[in-house]
Amino acid sequence: MRMREADKMSARPSVYRTPFRWPIRKLILSAAGLIFGFWILFPFFWMITSSFMRPSELGAIPPHWIPQQPTTKNYEEVTIGRVDQEVAKSHGSAKEGQRFPKAMANSFVIAFAVAIYNLVVGTLAGYSYSRFRFFGSRLSYLLFLGSRGLPTMALIVPFFVIFRNLKMIDTVWALIISHNVFTLPMTIWVLKEYFATVPVDLEEMAMIDGAGRLRAFLSVVLPISGPGLVAAGLMAFLESWSEFFYALCLTNQLTFPPQLAGFQRLEQVNWSALAAAGVLGVIPPVLLALVFQRYLVAGLSRGAVKE
Repeated sequence: MRMREADKMSARPSVYRTPFRWPIRKLILSAAGLIFGFWILFPFFWMITSSFMRPSELGAIPPHWIPQQPTTKNYEEVTIGRVDQEVAKSHGSAKEGQRFPKAMANSFVIAFAVAIYNLVVGTLAGYSYSRFRFFGSRLSYLLFLGSRGLPTMALIVPFFVIFRNLKMIDTVWALIISHNVFTLPMTIWVLKEYFATVPVDLEEMAMIDGAGRLRAFLSVVLPISGPGLVAAGLMAFLESWSEFFYALCLTNQLTFPPQLAGFQRLEQVNWSALAAAGVLGVIPPVLLALVFQRYLVAGLSRGAVKE
């Protein structure tokens, strides 16, 4: 009897190790999280503080982490092209500042159109790939995904020739079409994996009640696929919003990413105005990510794990 009790006591986990082991592990994980968070957030903090500094203060040594004399002159230069006298002679970014609001509006229109097109086409394609098996379905699906890996340099020349012949150079349509080419494969993949988690029984019950395939899809599948649709649409919007290379080659700084490069001069760079423009460019995607964060996480996590 005593031997059995001794065996049970020895089989129990030691209660004396836990208080020492877990705090150390939590401490290491917390320290790693803080370091990683600092690594990610510090550039945004520096960009925001720099946007309220004058160029002379921004170049001070040692650097000023907090503006000593905060100013909104940089935002005035970016939005309405009003240049401060201190930087007028050396930088002269008034032209870029006057064009920046229009570039922001163009970026929003293009990204919104790309997101809508991705949702319409990607929803139908993703549902078809998740429910139907037809000749060449797997091959065409792999080709869609493989097109995502094509280098941008290999596509820009054909795009430029085609759009030049169609007289679409320096138009929003050139960017909408080209952005859809590299965003649609990801949208199809996300929605295919998400629709695969939706039980087929729901559609079959609707079709037994007399609904057709399309009616079952629109009335049953889509209403419960909100997180997947939001995640796919948001990813397409953000990718189009931040795209730089196609906008640089196919247009004359029509969107805000290449417009940021306009604040850089060969002689001197107005880092304060560039920081202000960067802050304005980051606000829309950050707001969208915060508003739809719950749907974004739910859509991506559910599509990543098959139930």
